Amino acid sequence: MVIPIVLLLSILLSAETSRYFENSPFRSEKVDPKIAWQIQNSLVLDTNGENIFSFQYLPDGKSIILGTTDFNLYRIQLKDGSQIWKANAKMMFQKEYDGPAIFDISPDGKSFLSFGQTDPNIQASERFLVLRSTDNGQIQKSFPVIQSEFHSLTAAIDYRFPGEEEAKQREEAELGMNWIMTIDRAVFIHGGKRILASYKHNMEGPNFYDRRFIIYDTKSGKALLDYQLTCDPETANWDQPAGFEIAHFQLPFVYSENRKSILFGTAHGRIIEITEQTMIKNKNTSLVENKLAGDVLFIPLSESEDLATKDRQTIRSLSISPDNRYLFISAGVESGYIQFHVFDLKIKKEIFISSKVEAGKIISASNDFIVIGGNHSSNDFYIIHASKGTLVFSNVGLESNLSTSNFASNPVGKEVIAVSGGNKISFLRPPGPLTPW
Repeated sequence: MVIPIVLLLSILLSAETSRYFENSPFRSEKVDPKIAWQIQNSLVLDTNGENIFSFQYLPDGKSIILGTTDFNLYRIQLKDGSQIWKANAKMMFQKEYDGPAIFDISPDGKSFLSFGQTDPNIQASERFLVLRSTDNGQIQKSFPVIQSEFHSLTAAIDYRFPGEEEAKQREEAELGMNWIMTIDRAVFIHGGKRILASYKHNMEGPNFYDRRFIIYDTKSGKALLDYQLTCDPETANWDQPAGFEIAHFQLPFVYSENRKSILFGTAHGRIIEITEQTMIKNKNTSLVENKLAGDVLFIPLSESEDLATKDRQTIRSLSISPDNRYLFISAGVESGYIQFHVFDLKIKKEIFISSKVEAGKIISASNDFIVIGGNHSSNDFYIIHASKGTLVFSNVGLESNLSTSNFASNPVGKEVIAVSGGNKISFLRPPGPLTPW
């Protein structure tokens, strides 16, 4: 089925809200051969046959760090797929498709963020943040296991550490430690001097609402700032945990270096902005229902006629342009549309919306190019030159197996790598040699 591609010219050229135009010259998924990117080549990587779970480019764009579903780590040369090193990251799988996530690589290329597990032989054992060396994969620093601080009187929930006696009773009753959190994602900020990490509760159910952001000093490992997720007052139902009536299956976030703030999307369809001061006030308040939520920056509205409530579009993914000007958003619910929105942070206004692109993962590869992998129900893969409003790559009609969730953009040049099978990757580039973004 052919789904029209949106005209994105207005993203950088107009301050007015633009919509999909039926007479757009970019309605079809056919790409002008003169500007088309191509699958230049594919490469089977030397991972001893292990499947790729997660990967990231190093800053020079010449090699990648990857984790496999066998819980091993590799550094791989991109010129030939050869192995530079291999390191073990032994853990017990916690879901059918699992492995060590490569969260981020430091700007200086010396370290990367991943996770460890307190007891690799116990499936329910919590995972914690680790800093590893890109030279050999060895752990440089382990961050402490985080205990929950979730306490709500209105929802009658308290996940704080109950004390040694009750903890022992729960262990004897095989009830599990309901005061433990597990790492969800982490990125370097402030040029690598700090780390922004997101955590979720270690147990099913509570992890849908008990979530935190913590900012660490990279060198010392000290926690500097802490924020407990809580619902914005306008949509909160305080009889529900943290005020949320919709479960937080994900907590997408970005960090704006220009604004010195965290921008994240909630299950209630709000883009929230929190600053250091917000985090301090939030941390200093005990009860979740009394904590400061942050400022509502944007509310994506649904265009679906099937939905009576238009402003509860769960935020599914976020990306921010390198110049920190534009916020790219995927939002929606299955009973309506999964919509693609663009929000201009400078003028604080939505400048683009379309229900024609069911975006899953979004990467702002440069200030001009965005890469979109389709939602789980879509296999679409697009690369768009946003400032020109032109589609430069579409996988529609191609015999390819590009992963719509496992891909990354080269930091130094016009190249995107996508996993295209087990331990195989494909290189997407414009014709000719690698050129700067």
